[in-house]
Amino acid sequence: MKKTLSLIGRAFQPQYLMIWALIVMVVGLSIASPAFRSRDNLVEILRSACIYGIMVLGLTWIIALGEIDVTFPDIAAFGSMLVAYLVFNDIPWLLAIIIAIAVSSLWGLLSGVLINVFKVRALIASIAVTTIAKAMAYVIGKGSPIYVPVIDPTVNFLVYGKIAGIPLLVIVVGVIYIVAGFIQNRTKLGQYLYALGENRQAALEAGIPEKPIIYSFYILSAFLAATAGSLMVASYTAGQPNFLGTYFVDGLSIVFLGALVFKIGKPNVFGTLIGAIMIMVISNGSTLLGIPFYIGIILKGVLMVAGVAVISISRNRSMKRNKAERLAAAALDQA
Repeated sequence: MKKTLSLIGRAFQPQYLMIWALIVMVVGLSIASPAFRSRDNLVEILRSACIYGIMVLGLTWIIALGEIDVTFPDIAAFGSMLVAYLVFNDIPWLLAIIIAIAVSSLWGLLSGVLINVFKVRALIASIAVTTIAKAMAYVIGKGSPIYVPVIDPTVNFLVYGKIAGIPLLVIVVGVIYIVAGFIQNRTKLGQYLYALGENRQAALEAGIPEKPIIYSFYILSAFLAATAGSLMVASYTAGQPNFLGTYFVDGLSIVFLGALVFKIGKPNVFGTLIGAIMIMVISNGSTLLGIPFYIGIILKGVLMVAGVAVISISRNRSMKRNKAERLAAAALDQA
C-alpha cells in the first residue's frame, strides 16, 4: 500500500503535472469531438508536433543558455524557398536540401558573430538576422512562393510515410530527441549549457568556453529550423517566403511551456517535445470545436507567460544560492 501511494505521489510531482494536463486535454477533446479522436487527426497532430519539434529544438538550448533567438520561422521559410528554387531549377532533391540547410546555417553563424564579436545583445542580433533572412526569402521567389511540380518520393515518405502503422517522421524525430537528450543530460556540453544559463559570471570564472558554445547553438538552431523548413516543402508543395499563422508564437510557447516539464524552470528537450504536442492539441482542438482562433492565441500566451515566469524565478533562486555559496566559501577562506 505504501509503495502504491509512493508511486502515485511521484507521478503527480510538479514536473509531471503538464503531462497529466495534456492527457486530460486529449481525453476531453476526444469526448467533445469525434473528429478529434480519429486516427488520421491524431496522426496529423503528431506530424505537426514533430516538425515544430525539429524547428525549435535548437531554440530550446539557446533559451537554456540564457539567450534568445527569434530567427527560427524566417530561417525555416528561407530554407524552404531555397529548396524549392533549387528543385525548380533541376537540382536533385537531396542535394537541394543539403545545400539549403548548409546555407541557412550561416544565419546562425551571423547571429553568433554579432553576439560574440560585436557584443550585440542576442535579441537585437536575432531581430536583425531574421529581418535579413525574411527579405532574402522573398528575393529568392521575387515576392511569391515557388511551387514544385513533384515531391521527391523519399521526402514525401519521410513526412507522410508509416512503418508498422507508426508515422516515420515520429520515429525519426524520436531518435533525434533521444540523442539530444543524451547530449543535454550526459555530456559536458549539456552541463556547460545550464551552467552558463544559471550563472554566467560563475561559469566564466570556472573556465567554461562561452563563445564556442554560443556559436555552436546558434548555428545548430539555424540548421534545425532550415531542416524543418525543407520538410515543409512537402506539406505545402511549395517554398513559402513567409509561414503565415502563429509559428513564432507557437515556437516560443512550446519552449517556455517545456520548461514546466521534467526540469522545472529549465528549458529541456523532452519538455519541448511535450510542449509541441500540447500546442498542436490546443490548435487542432480549438479548430474542430469552432473556438475563435484568438482564444487559442490567448491561451498559448498565458502558457508562455507561465513558462517565462517559472524560468525567471528558477534562475533568480539559482543566482541567490550560488551567491550565498560563494560568500560562505569566502568566509571560510578568511577564517
